Amino acid sequence: MMNEQQKPLELLNLQQIPKLSWKLLREGVNSSRSALHTPCLATTGEHGPSVRTVVLRHWDEEQRMLACHTDIRSAKIREAEADSRASWLFYDPERRLQLRLAGKLSVHVDDDFADACWDETTAMGRACYNTESRPGQHVSRPAVAPGRISDEKQARMARSQFAVIACRFEFLDWLLLSAKGHRRAQFHWRADKLESSWVTP
Repeated sequence: MMNEQQKPLELLNLQQIPKLSWKLLREGVNSSRSALHTPCLATTGEHGPSVRTVVLRHWDEEQRMLACHTDIRSAKIREAEADSRASWLFYDPERRLQLRLAGKLSVHVDDDFADACWDETTAMGRACYNTESRPGQHVSRPAVAPGRISDEKQARMARSQFAVIACRFEFLDWLLLSAKGHRRAQFHWRADKLESSWVTP
């Protein structure tokens, strides 16, 4: 019997769509080759909507939680703390599938979750936080790549500038572009009760 992972996306029902979406998000965390590895994260900034590409670092199906890593000095930290509402955009060009998720952000710096994420970060990844200048700071010339952490002082500085932005989402908009007819569905979690429906693409 064909399961939802093998079935053409046009044939998925409302119960199967979240299951496949969660599988694709897991792949997005685990594989840099996945189209869902680098989503866009939108917050509200000084000039209105603020969108940037991030790397999907964490997915928790039970908690409906996504997360990415960032420098604690970055603008998105300030934006998340000022207005926790956010939206994530994923697009898989091969499947012609778009996922939009919306929810509330939380910032993690000195807690167990941030520590666990730091422990899983590669040496190259940790080097990104080994910088004196903050993201977005004006400089006289393009910045050089940060060097690998070589001593305890650098390690402490890098860890102190590392943060995790997590999002517990409450809304999923699923859109499949197809020559057989576009298909779109929406899912709302209200007090952990799921409401799902087909909508016009």
